[in-house]
Amino acid sequence: MKKLLAIIVLGLLWCDMTFANVLTEHSEIYKAMKEIKSERTYKGITGYIIRPEEEKNPSKFPIILPKNSAPIISDYKSIFGANWEYGLKRNKQNAQGNKHAGIDFYVKTGSPILAANDGRVIMARIESCEGPLLLIKHTGNKYATYMHIGEFKVKKGDVVKRGQLIADAGALVGTRCGGGIEHLHFQISSEGPCRDCTGSWKFLGKFKSWRNPHNYWTGGKGKPECFVEGKEYKKKLLTLPIQCNKL
Repeated sequence: MKKLLAIIVLGLLWCDMTFANVLTEHSEIYKAMKEIKSERTYKGITGYIIRPEEEKNPSKFPIILPKNSAPIISDYKSIFGANWEYGLKRNKQNAQGNKHAGIDFYVKTGSPILAANDGRVIMARIESCEGPLLLIKHTGNKYATYMHIGEFKVKKGDVVKRGQLIADAGALVGTRCGGGIEHLHFQISSEGPCRDCTGSWKFLGKFKSWRNPHNYWTGGKGKPECFVEGKEYKKKLLTLPIQCNKL
């Protein structure tokens, strides 16, 4: 009986801890984004996962953002993209079959974009659809694409260190393929660029190589950590690619 009660209590604590930072109510999302855009916190934190509609979480584990992280406005395999804002959901019909292959973090224009681990810059270019992007081969053979950025702080061939400033966040995304609010799209591939591919696959790699970034955080699956200067991290795992806020 005692064991059963202990399991129930732990379960309740676990649920409270894992889902406390998920926003689903449109009115609440509107308030939170308005406060965060004004460089304030909402209910004392900024690290929210925004899900405007019920959708099946593709990760087989809960996602727990640090309280001072930038919000996730479109998660891995979400049907919602960054052209959704202020509680207005994206057109589901247009989104079907085109689920999100990375994570979108809301970042204000000019905010620091950081290297998620040590590595080497493979590409630094501007694409007609994706805008400015960086592709970095990180320790552990993880290829990370940092998309919709602003000013490059590194160039092709540069060696980077975890937490290093590699770019500024871009402005409102506006390309011939669509647009949306300013954000960083962060995507992981296990194989890297595809030389004989066309379009986005040239730098994103083949579809089969795409991976859920939530599997590779230094804090464990679904537990990203902010980069802190001087702290030691597991060499093959990733820290957040954005600079966390001061609470």
